[in-house]
Amino acid sequence: MNNIEKIKQELDNLEFDSSEGVPVVRLGVVVTLYFRNGYTPEVIERIAGCFKRFSEEFGGSLRGMIYKRYKKYSSKALESALGAIAEKPGLFELFLSSGSSIYEVGGYSLAVLNTREERGDRFRSYIKMTVPWSMLDTPGGVERFQAWVQYLSEQVDAEHGYGGLSTLLPYDFDKYMPVEYELSQKYPGLEVDTLAMAFSLNLIGSIKGVNWFTVLGKTLLERLGGPDSVRRKLSSQGGIHCFEYGGGLIVRAGALPELGSTTEMPKLYVAANRILKPLRASDPYALQSYSEYGNGYDEERSLRWYARFDQEEPTAQSPRKIAAGETCTDTGFWFSPAQENSRRFFNAGEVMPEFKGSPWGATFWYWSGEA
Repeated sequence: MNNIEKIKQELDNLEFDSSEGVPVVRLGVVVTLYFRNGYTPEVIERIAGCFKRFSEEFGGSLRGMIYKRYKKYSSKALESALGAIAEKPGLFELFLSSGSSIYEVGGYSLAVLNTREERGDRFRSYIKMTVPWSMLDTPGGVERFQAWVQYLSEQVDAEHGYGGLSTLLPYDFDKYMPVEYELSQKYPGLEVDTLAMAFSLNLIGSIKGVNWFTVLGKTLLERLGGPDSVRRKLSSQGGIHCFEYGGGLIVRAGALPELGSTTEMPKLYVAANRILKPLRASDPYALQSYSEYGNGYDEERSLRWYARFDQEEPTAQSPRKIAAGETCTDTGFWFSPAQENSRRFFNAGEVMPEFKGSPWGATFWYWSGEA
């Protein structure tokens, strides 16, 4: 069964409507990029080109937009907004969507939020595009999405970014963040990305992590020995491919994106993470804002999510994981994502315990070293 068939099999668990029948949670494919100089006329002109191209390709599906306020989408309204932005360059937000209101999720969307960076090297602008997952199930769909990743990366000269399967929520998304949390706990391949704008405040010189696509600018690549070295290391992992854009490399981990599961991480994401982990932010933001329901990403849960692909390369002496109820094979420290703060010492021969009722699902223990 390929990854598309796995998605179809799980789709009923991934998409939801409100009690009024309004689409509020959909599975999509996202690319989010962070870049500098988003306030300059030159970059604003290239951003405008991105929105014009998006409108030309997907305009038949677009229904709403936000520039200063929400309004119905039309090519004329977009032209007016782009003209106003070009006439007086500054801070702005622009958002196009196939949703008919801020309360309805749109499969197609393009959003940008820029910053002035006037207080030193402290902020980044971001641009984010989403499309329905079903695009990947059409002839040339993967190539079409990849072309957009490459085009957007080149236009904004992306410092870094990521792309892959993600839970899409409405523009007014707060009440649905618990759904995003629960789904990402079950499917580790899903990118948690509703607060993409917040990451622009602290992802300076570091990346959020890896996914199906990982975008790396030249400065980041130099920290790992340069683009040629990074390309060689990644390409040695069967199934990982690298593509160039003006400012660096786009890494694709697999021919198709993966959902993963509570018992099986996407192997190529884990392999890419092994090489790119040194670039990950050491003190990243929480993935979500406060949830009154308790099922959301606070700081501790966020850190566990960022580290979800951190697995040691398996060896004959140190197996990668052991299921609850089986005996420990190696004396040392083990941890389980089924419970917070689970890392503990086991002696070889001990029975690995189970965390019953965990939202993560089945309990598996992962080797965490001898010290």
